[in-house]
Amino acid sequence: MGWNIFTNAPDSYHLTAAHIRNSLHQQGFATFNAADLDLSDSEKIDLISLCELSKSLPLDRFGEGGRHRSYCEGIWSWETETIDWKTGYQQPDGSIEIDYHQGSEYQPEFGGVVRKFLRMSDEILNKGLLNKLIWHDLSLTGMAEHYSRLLCGVHLIRMQALPGKPAKITPNCFHRDGQPFTAVHLIERCNVEGGATHIAPPYYANCQLEAVPAHEITRFLLNDPLDSYIIDDAAICHYINPVICDENASVGVRTIILIDFSPLEQSDRCPQ
Repeated sequence: MGWNIFTNAPDSYHLTAAHIRNSLHQQGFATFNAADLDLSDSEKIDLISLCELSKSLPLDRFGEGGRHRSYCEGIWSWETETIDWKTGYQQPDGSIEIDYHQGSEYQPEFGGVVRKFLRMSDEILNKGLLNKLIWHDLSLTGMAEHYSRLLCGVHLIRMQALPGKPAKITPNCFHRDGQPFTAVHLIERCNVEGGATHIAPPYYANCQLEAVPAHEITRFLLNDPLDSYIIDDAAICHYINPVICDENASVGVRTIILIDFSPLEQSDRCPQ
């Protein structure tokens, strides 16, 4: 997976990315959308394909029902300008899983537990759209200017709500993730209410929504495909309220791609 995929991008793209990066630095988060990503025709087709592929995601067995997920992580190298995706571990039923761990300070529901998720398929990992999202998000963080190796994690998460059965995130409270930067991209939203993002100062981590003063909260909704945001984990905490099936619908869906970055060593490069 090559690094210089935006070499031929128009100047307007680079100016927009600089604006998003500035907002991230000033606010601790920034929002953007499909128009900011300058998608090619093939990347637009990839978006449709991801909606279809998400329908076969297995149930996330950690937490309440309604959440379906696959995951992969890889090592980004400044020297090779590539990501080397981990192969995972084959299970007795032939499936391949990847371990995922968060400390209890970030994940009060499953902190310290090694969660196992289905490894994301190579079909998804090789899609041009995912490739673009990863490099776009990485460019916003500025981490490539300081580190030689980074851990990149990618989740595909389908929240599926049924009548009377909302789908909830985990942890179901304001929280931080533990990775320095995380970006979220909406893939599909259909027949649902809720799923709104709430941003608050970091000292409200582990608090329920009703415990945080309204004036301390910034709220927004990802509504259209590739509506997105990126957060600086040290600067804010966040919460997504449950996804609720629309009245008269048999099922409601909210599907996202989540991309995060963490350094694998101390900063060893000077800013460019």
